[in-house]
Amino acid sequence: MKRKAPASAASGRKKRTRGRPRTDHGSVGRDTIVTAARQLLEKLPPHQVPNVLVAKKAGVDPALVRYYFENREELFIAVIEDMLSKWLATHQPPDAPLAEKLAAHMQSMFDFSARMRSMQRLMIDECAQAKSPAVRARVRELNAGAVQGYADYLHLDPSEAETSPDPLFMHVAIIGLCEFYAAAQAMILPLAPKHLDAKELAVRYEQFICKLVLDGLRSRIEPKRKIKADV
Repeated sequence: MKRKAPASAASGRKKRTRGRPRTDHGSVGRDTIVTAARQLLEKLPPHQVPNVLVAKKAGVDPALVRYYFENREELFIAVIEDMLSKWLATHQPPDAPLAEKLAAHMQSMFDFSARMRSMQRLMIDECAQAKSPAVRARVRELNAGAVQGYADYLHLDPSEAETSPDPLFMHVAIIGLCEFYAAAQAMILPLAPKHLDAKELAVRYEQFICKLVLDGLRSRIEPKRKIKADV
């Protein structure tokens, strides 16, 4: 026959109160959870990164993840924003003519694509199609900002940024040029000349895409030269 727990013991059990869960790890906060999720996403695809795994990596109770982020979509968009803010903080455009600024931007995009492989997977697979309207709106804001940046390079009026195809296509094309190269190394490297290693090949490709884009845009980003008529 099972004995009932003493009334004093039963009454001593307290239900968890609403609000921030208690933790034995001091002031573990939102940034720690975002960092843990980012570290996992650098090695695993998003569908293999549940909240429980993020909590384990951060050394916290899963309830703390749910306290800061209502769902995985909110956590993933926070990871995207963390990636972008930290990258931009150390990759400011140079104080140089417009063509040099655009070249530096493309070099930065190429480097970003090689190092932040999880970025586009998160953006496209998880957040752009998120159930949360707020997350979808934030994805649109981030991409609209990039499109506006290209409109600035092309000297377009801000009111034309979203209606003109040029800055949108530039945004898509440059992502494609950078992302495909980073993703298709297994196909590209065997085709390269034997004397070129992966690093040298990447440098040459970066130079190639910069020249490709800049030569195509030169008439728009450089001041028009006056042509003297023959006398």
